[in-house]
Amino acid sequence: MDASTYSAQCILEANGAQILTWQTQDPAHYRKAAWSSEYVRLASAKPGDWWDNPATSAGYNPDIPGDYSREKRKPTARELCQRASHVDPAATDGLQCSTEIHVGIFFDGTNNNMERDRPLLGHSNIVSLFDAHKDDRKTCFRYYIPGVGTPFRQIGETTESDDGKAFAIGGESRIYWAMLLVYNAVCAAATGNDLLQEAEMTQLVTSYGGGLKTAWHLGNDKARTVLRGVHQRLLTAVEGRRPTVLRLNLSVFGFSRGAAQARTFCNWLQEATGGMVGTATLRLRFAGLFDTVASVGLADSSPVGTGFMDWADGTMEIQGVERGLHYVAAHEIRRSFPLSTARGQGGIAVSGLSEYIYPGAHSDLGGGYSPGDQGKAAGARAKLLSQIPLNDMHFEAINAGTELKRKDQLPLEIKSDFVVDEGLDSAFAAYTQWTTQLDEKADDVASRAKAEVDGRMQYHMQLYWRWRASKQTDAQFKQMVSYRTASAQDKQDLWEAEGDWRRDMEQARRAVETSAPRSTVGAVSRALYQAVKQQVQVPPLVDAFFDQHVHDSHAGFWLLGPQTTYDRQVYINEVKAKQKTYEELTELARTTTSPEASVALHAQALTYQLNNFERRVLDVAAAGSAQFPLMTDADAADMASHKGIKTQAALWAMGTGTRREANGHGQYRRLFDRS
Repeated sequence: MDASTYSAQCILEANGAQILTWQTQDPAHYRKAAWSSEYVRLASAKPGDWWDNPATSAGYNPDIPGDYSREKRKPTARELCQRASHVDPAATDGLQCSTEIHVGIFFDGTNNNMERDRPLLGHSNIVSLFDAHKDDRKTCFRYYIPGVGTPFRQIGETTESDDGKAFAIGGESRIYWAMLLVYNAVCAAATGNDLLQEAEMTQLVTSYGGGLKTAWHLGNDKARTVLRGVHQRLLTAVEGRRPTVLRLNLSVFGFSRGAAQARTFCNWLQEATGGMVGTATLRLRFAGLFDTVASVGLADSSPVGTGFMDWADGTMEIQGVERGLHYVAAHEIRRSFPLSTARGQGGIAVSGLSEYIYPGAHSDLGGGYSPGDQGKAAGARAKLLSQIPLNDMHFEAINAGTELKRKDQLPLEIKSDFVVDEGLDSAFAAYTQWTTQLDEKADDVASRAKAEVDGRMQYHMQLYWRWRASKQTDAQFKQMVSYRTASAQDKQDLWEAEGDWRRDMEQARRAVETSAPRSTVGAVSRALYQAVKQQVQVPPLVDAFFDQHVHDSHAGFWLLGPQTTYDRQVYINEVKAKQKTYEELTELARTTTSPEASVALHAQALTYQLNNFERRVLDVAAAGSAQFPLMTDADAADMASHKGIKTQAALWAMGTGTRREANGHGQYRRLFDRS
């Protein structure tokens, strides 16, 4: 386009939509302006607002999981042969001169922490797989890495962190910690002792001077230098010791940002070691990933940035892994949780990596919900939808030669983590059958989506829209089993999120039914309108599947308000401190003999006066209640004020006036092929 004739302006609306308009001196010409084949889009230009530009790459066609019982699944003859082919002959023959070792690294997801989450049965699938991995400290080693935003004492993070949860701060240190653990495993296998002690490892991953930490990750030169020294120390430590470790079989698992860390870890380790860890040849045997979300730095939900800053910049493509699985969430729609697919640059498939799309939200794949959250999976962990991908990953990882124990080898308390409720099994099967019964070629909504973007993700989201649209009245929504059994706060969140969904539907209806040219109506609006208008009958078991097993991630994702027990205590302490300061300044204003000072002190005291929500927090705390006040969208302004001007500005930029992201469920998930 001729820049001397036209200019463009990006408008950020209150609902978060970004609109790109062409401007000319002639308003009439502006109204008639249409895209021309003569216009050349710059390669550096970014796509428009993804309400109508979901950026799903052409050819994105991941597999769907099989329709079979996870509880009763047995390995086939081919799979048994596959498992047998991975056995270490040195181990079976009792040879002691040389050996190969197996190391499992487990990166947990954002705000997921084994020690904190296990008591409420809300631990992730990463924890369950970690528990299932062999760990004899001779030939098998396992290492767990807590999720960003949660305590990880060894790298100096002793409490939960808002910056870790929001910006993935601490991810780089976790990756380097895991890299050092690999050297320890080789040394321990040969000598019985770790190469590096905890204090030295902490210094290496947290210091800028002689350590691995960088102010901004610009390359691996520093890591290569530091790890070259560690490598030489390892060679010295194992010299003349038996057995000689000839091969290191590495398996890496990750969920959410932990999956992003796992991908970066694989790349950095290969680059920094050149494929050798001491005497051992590095073999990346398996990568098991649940729904990779980078969102490092500024997330895709912000007006600028896509979440691929710092350690996630250019590190998402995995090469050199013999077998990799990536399970992705079909019904995750949060803007802050865009998916990083397992494809390489330009959408090209990577050898050895397979991608499967599973129904559910982000944590319905990687775990992290407790039984009863949002009224789903009430009464048993076995009813959580995340049990399906957990069992699939466990089964396939064993097929690939990892040292995960079979379920019949697990202690009872760990084996119980893998149980799948019979009702969940049946409901999951009903959903997978429904996806094939609705013939994509014969169905208006799906055929349009397939014509515009060849991707299963959009088709699955349209099925979710149809289910939500089946709850047309307030009574129908509030009669759902999950809503009736949910906690008071969950009910509030679900009901307010339902309001967001209804506004999405109304927005789509207005866009389609107005007299505006078809070309100006976005593809998503048309698809949403048709999905709702058709009123397709949802089979009873599919209705139960969505109602009782699939979580509403939009409803549960608070931009404002404390989510964890730690967060709530911090919030209460902040309110108490604010009230104390207010009382002290008020007393000084009352007792001072200077009228001028009294006025100034009184004005200063008013800046510490509690708002309505903070008063409710203080009242509940004063009563000694373990509960936290019910949070609603009516409290959003007060809660934003509590967090300060930076949070208020960020929420304004995101275009939301609620406790959640702008818009609701009427959108497609953003997908990235590259970082």
